[in-house]
Amino acid sequence: MNRFNKLFENMAKIQDRSVIWNNFLDYCIEINLLNCKERHLDFKGNEEHYAEMLAEWLLQLNEDLESKPYSDRLGMFYEELVTSHAKSKSIGQFYTPSDVTDLMNGLTIDINGNAEGMVNDCACGSARMLLSAHVKSKGNLICIGQDLDEVSCKMAVLNFWSHGVRGSILHQNTLTLECYQAWRVNNYLYHGLPIPHIELVSEREAYHFIGSDNIEKPKTVEINPMQKGTVQSKLM
Repeated sequence: MNRFNKLFENMAKIQDRSVIWNNFLDYCIEINLLNCKERHLDFKGNEEHYAEMLAEWLLQLNEDLESKPYSDRLGMFYEELVTSHAKSKSIGQFYTPSDVTDLMNGLTIDINGNAEGMVNDCACGSARMLLSAHVKSKGNLICIGQDLDEVSCKMAVLNFWSHGVRGSILHQNTLTLECYQAWRVNNYLYHGLPIPHIELVSEREAYHFIGSDNIEKPKTVEINPMQKGTVQSKLM
C-alpha cells in the first residue's frame, strides 16, 4: 500500500470513506480557487491531513507523467477503494478504460496538432476521455465535460487542473440540462497567469474563454413529442 492509501485509510478509521473522499476533493479545489475571497467550507480540523494527501497525490502523479502522457489516479483510487463494486453496478457507474479513450481520440482527433475548437463529453466521469483528447490535440482543444455525479465532476476538475487542461466541468443533468454547479479551469493559464487555477462560474460563463471565440451553449430539443412530458437532449 502506498503512502496516499495509508493516509486515506488512517482517516477512514474515524469517518466514512465517501465523506473523507468528498472533503479531500473539496479541499483541493477550494485552495486553488481564484474567486474565493474567504474559506467557506469546514474541514473539521483535518486540513493538515488533506494537505498531506494532496502532496502525495501530486508526487505520484508526477511519477506517472514521467512514463505516460496523462494519469487518472483519482478515478482509479475512487473505483478501487472508495466505492464498492456493488454500488458501482447499482448506479451503472463505470469509468472508461484509458486504452479505450485513447483509441476513440486517436480515430477522431488530428494528431498533427491541427485540431482546434472544443471537445465535449456529456458523461465525463473523472475526465479520462478529455485528458486523452487534450494530449492527442497537443493542448489545442478546449475541453468541456458534464456529469450527473458531483464527486466525478470534482475529480474531473482536479484532473484538468493538474494536467494543464483548459476547459470547464459542469455538474449537470444532460437530459434536462439542469445545471447545479460549474467550474472553469485554467482559463488564464496561457494568458498572463502561468499557474494552474480553478474558478467557480455560472453555466453561461463556463462556455466563455479568454483568447478564444465564445463556445455556443448547448441547445435543447424535444426528442419525443408524443410523450406527455418533454424529454430534452443535448445538441452540440
